[in-house]
Amino acid sequence: MKYIPKYITVEKRRSVLLRVRFPTAKSKLLSDQTLARIRELPISDVASALGINLRGNKAMCFNGHDSASPSFTISKARNTWRCFGCGMHGDAIGLVQEIHGLGFMEASNWLCKHFGIIGGEVSHSQHTRSSLRTTQPKSVTPPPSAPLVSPDPELYSWLVARCGMVKADLGTAYLKAHGISPDLALRFGVVELVDPARAYRALERRWGAERICRAGLSGSRQSLSWFGYALIFPFKLNDTTQYIQVRCLQSKIKFFGPSGIHKPMFNAQRLTQLQPGRTLHICEGIPDAIAMEGKGLAAVAILGATSFRSEWVEELLEACLTQTDGLCRKA
Repeated sequence: MKYIPKYITVEKRRSVLLRVRFPTAKSKLLSDQTLARIRELPISDVASALGINLRGNKAMCFNGHDSASPSFTISKARNTWRCFGCGMHGDAIGLVQEIHGLGFMEASNWLCKHFGIIGGEVSHSQHTRSSLRTTQPKSVTPPPSAPLVSPDPELYSWLVARCGMVKADLGTAYLKAHGISPDLALRFGVVELVDPARAYRALERRWGAERICRAGLSGSRQSLSWFGYALIFPFKLNDTTQYIQVRCLQSKIKFFGPSGIHKPMFNAQRLTQLQPGRTLHICEGIPDAIAMEGKGLAAVAILGATSFRSEWVEELLEACLTQTDGLCRKA
């Protein structure tokens, strides 16, 4: 907006304001109802959608400065977040802004798309006029709703199939540090994605931008939701990738999973292969579960306590559970 000096009189300021043209791209405002719905989103769900792995109310900060203990925390009562390490804090919209580097409107639209909130954007002039009306406003046709997210095994499988074996030093060093050999990584289908921008273009040519967004892999920008070199851990069932977790090794986000989609259990098929009473190790980290499987131990991974599903209880009770990473109690 054009700068108006403070020393201009009220009448002149009013005259100048009338000559200012508000840019259409930046003048859009969220309706009060839509903004209220965004701010009602549980901060824990938003954090999980952004790839932050919460343990209760705490997690390692997305800025990457935590080395031992988590400094990122959420307040469910206030529906806010704060990092006691770097001092950053805010609400759900602010968290998206910080992690994805977006403006307020872009971050709000990201949340609308990933949580299926109907838009409700109005132009600046429409918002101003509606606030001055005293008569019954005209009915306005609501804008089309943002595509709802849902798992897309076909698209996930296509993406994983076109990624390569882990060869880069960055990826092999990460796997080695977690006790995963190249053969073990191959057994679990772990692959590397070197160029997310190129991968997005290939996905867009094959599936289209809207389907990529519905699959939870992109936000308001036409790009994947993470940047730089990454490892992809596929959640397979009958040779089909049902879900993916991305371990980002060159960006602020450490982990990313399809946004707005419930996280399944990793290596869940192991439950059907267990003999009753045999020990099952439940891990919070996928690399830990893979490393245990490499040592001949039955293991699954659950990505944070908030992603645990009640329907898993009966299946898990048939096994003798062993605690790993403090996620479960020994039965």
